[in-house]
Amino acid sequence: MKNTYEKEININSTHLLLKTDVNVNIEEYILNQRKIIQNQININPEFNGYEAVELITKPRILELMTKAGIIAEIGPMSSVAGSVSQICLEYLEKYGTKYSILENGGDIALKSNKDLILGIYAGKSIFSNNIALKLKSKKNGYGICTSSGTVGPSKSFGQTDATIVLGKEASICDSLATKIGNYGNGVDDDEIVNNSLEKAEDYLEYCDGVIVIKGEYLAKIGHIPQIVKME
Repeated sequence: MKNTYEKEININSTHLLLKTDVNVNIEEYILNQRKIIQNQININPEFNGYEAVELITKPRILELMTKAGIIAEIGPMSSVAGSVSQICLEYLEKYGTKYSILENGGDIALKSNKDLILGIYAGKSIFSNNIALKLKSKKNGYGICTSSGTVGPSKSFGQTDATIVLGKEASICDSLATKIGNYGNGVDDDEIVNNSLEKAEDYLEYCDGVIVIKGEYLAKIGHIPQIVKME
């Protein structure tokens, strides 16, 4: 059985938690990806805006971000954390990883040859740190991304404690979590959850499923892993 390596990587606004079966120095690679993104913002300030921009096919990180933004109909920076996680996973795949989990500010890209239990954090909600997703092995890669209007520094126009999107590409899941979370507004928690879930219906062709949490309410749509109670 391969050894497992764990590390925490902090490069400016990238805060990556990595658990992997390949011993690879990934810090320089992350730094290069950040430079590509910043150079694109310098060339085209609209890349850092709220509107989608035209598809950029190269380099790969820009392709991931612009494609995600087009699908979610919002700016490409809405997918930056998920895209960084995803492209780092693709980098580790070149070294033969069969087990890697990369969590970047609540946005996860993973590949696993075994089942996983992933805890859910949703701020002050009663479900926070009390439930988890029982995820079957994902040998071809997977994304789980979260947007919140009450937790963390990322911009959200909604009020959900957690809007979680699951699918094959973390980049797309990240933008969709932002988009769907933006619609989580209302006079009470029930309305907030329902409004987000209603918007999620528009994007199920691009993801597997969506979980929305606010206070004492949790709702889901699509194909969701088994939700279990954390010990």
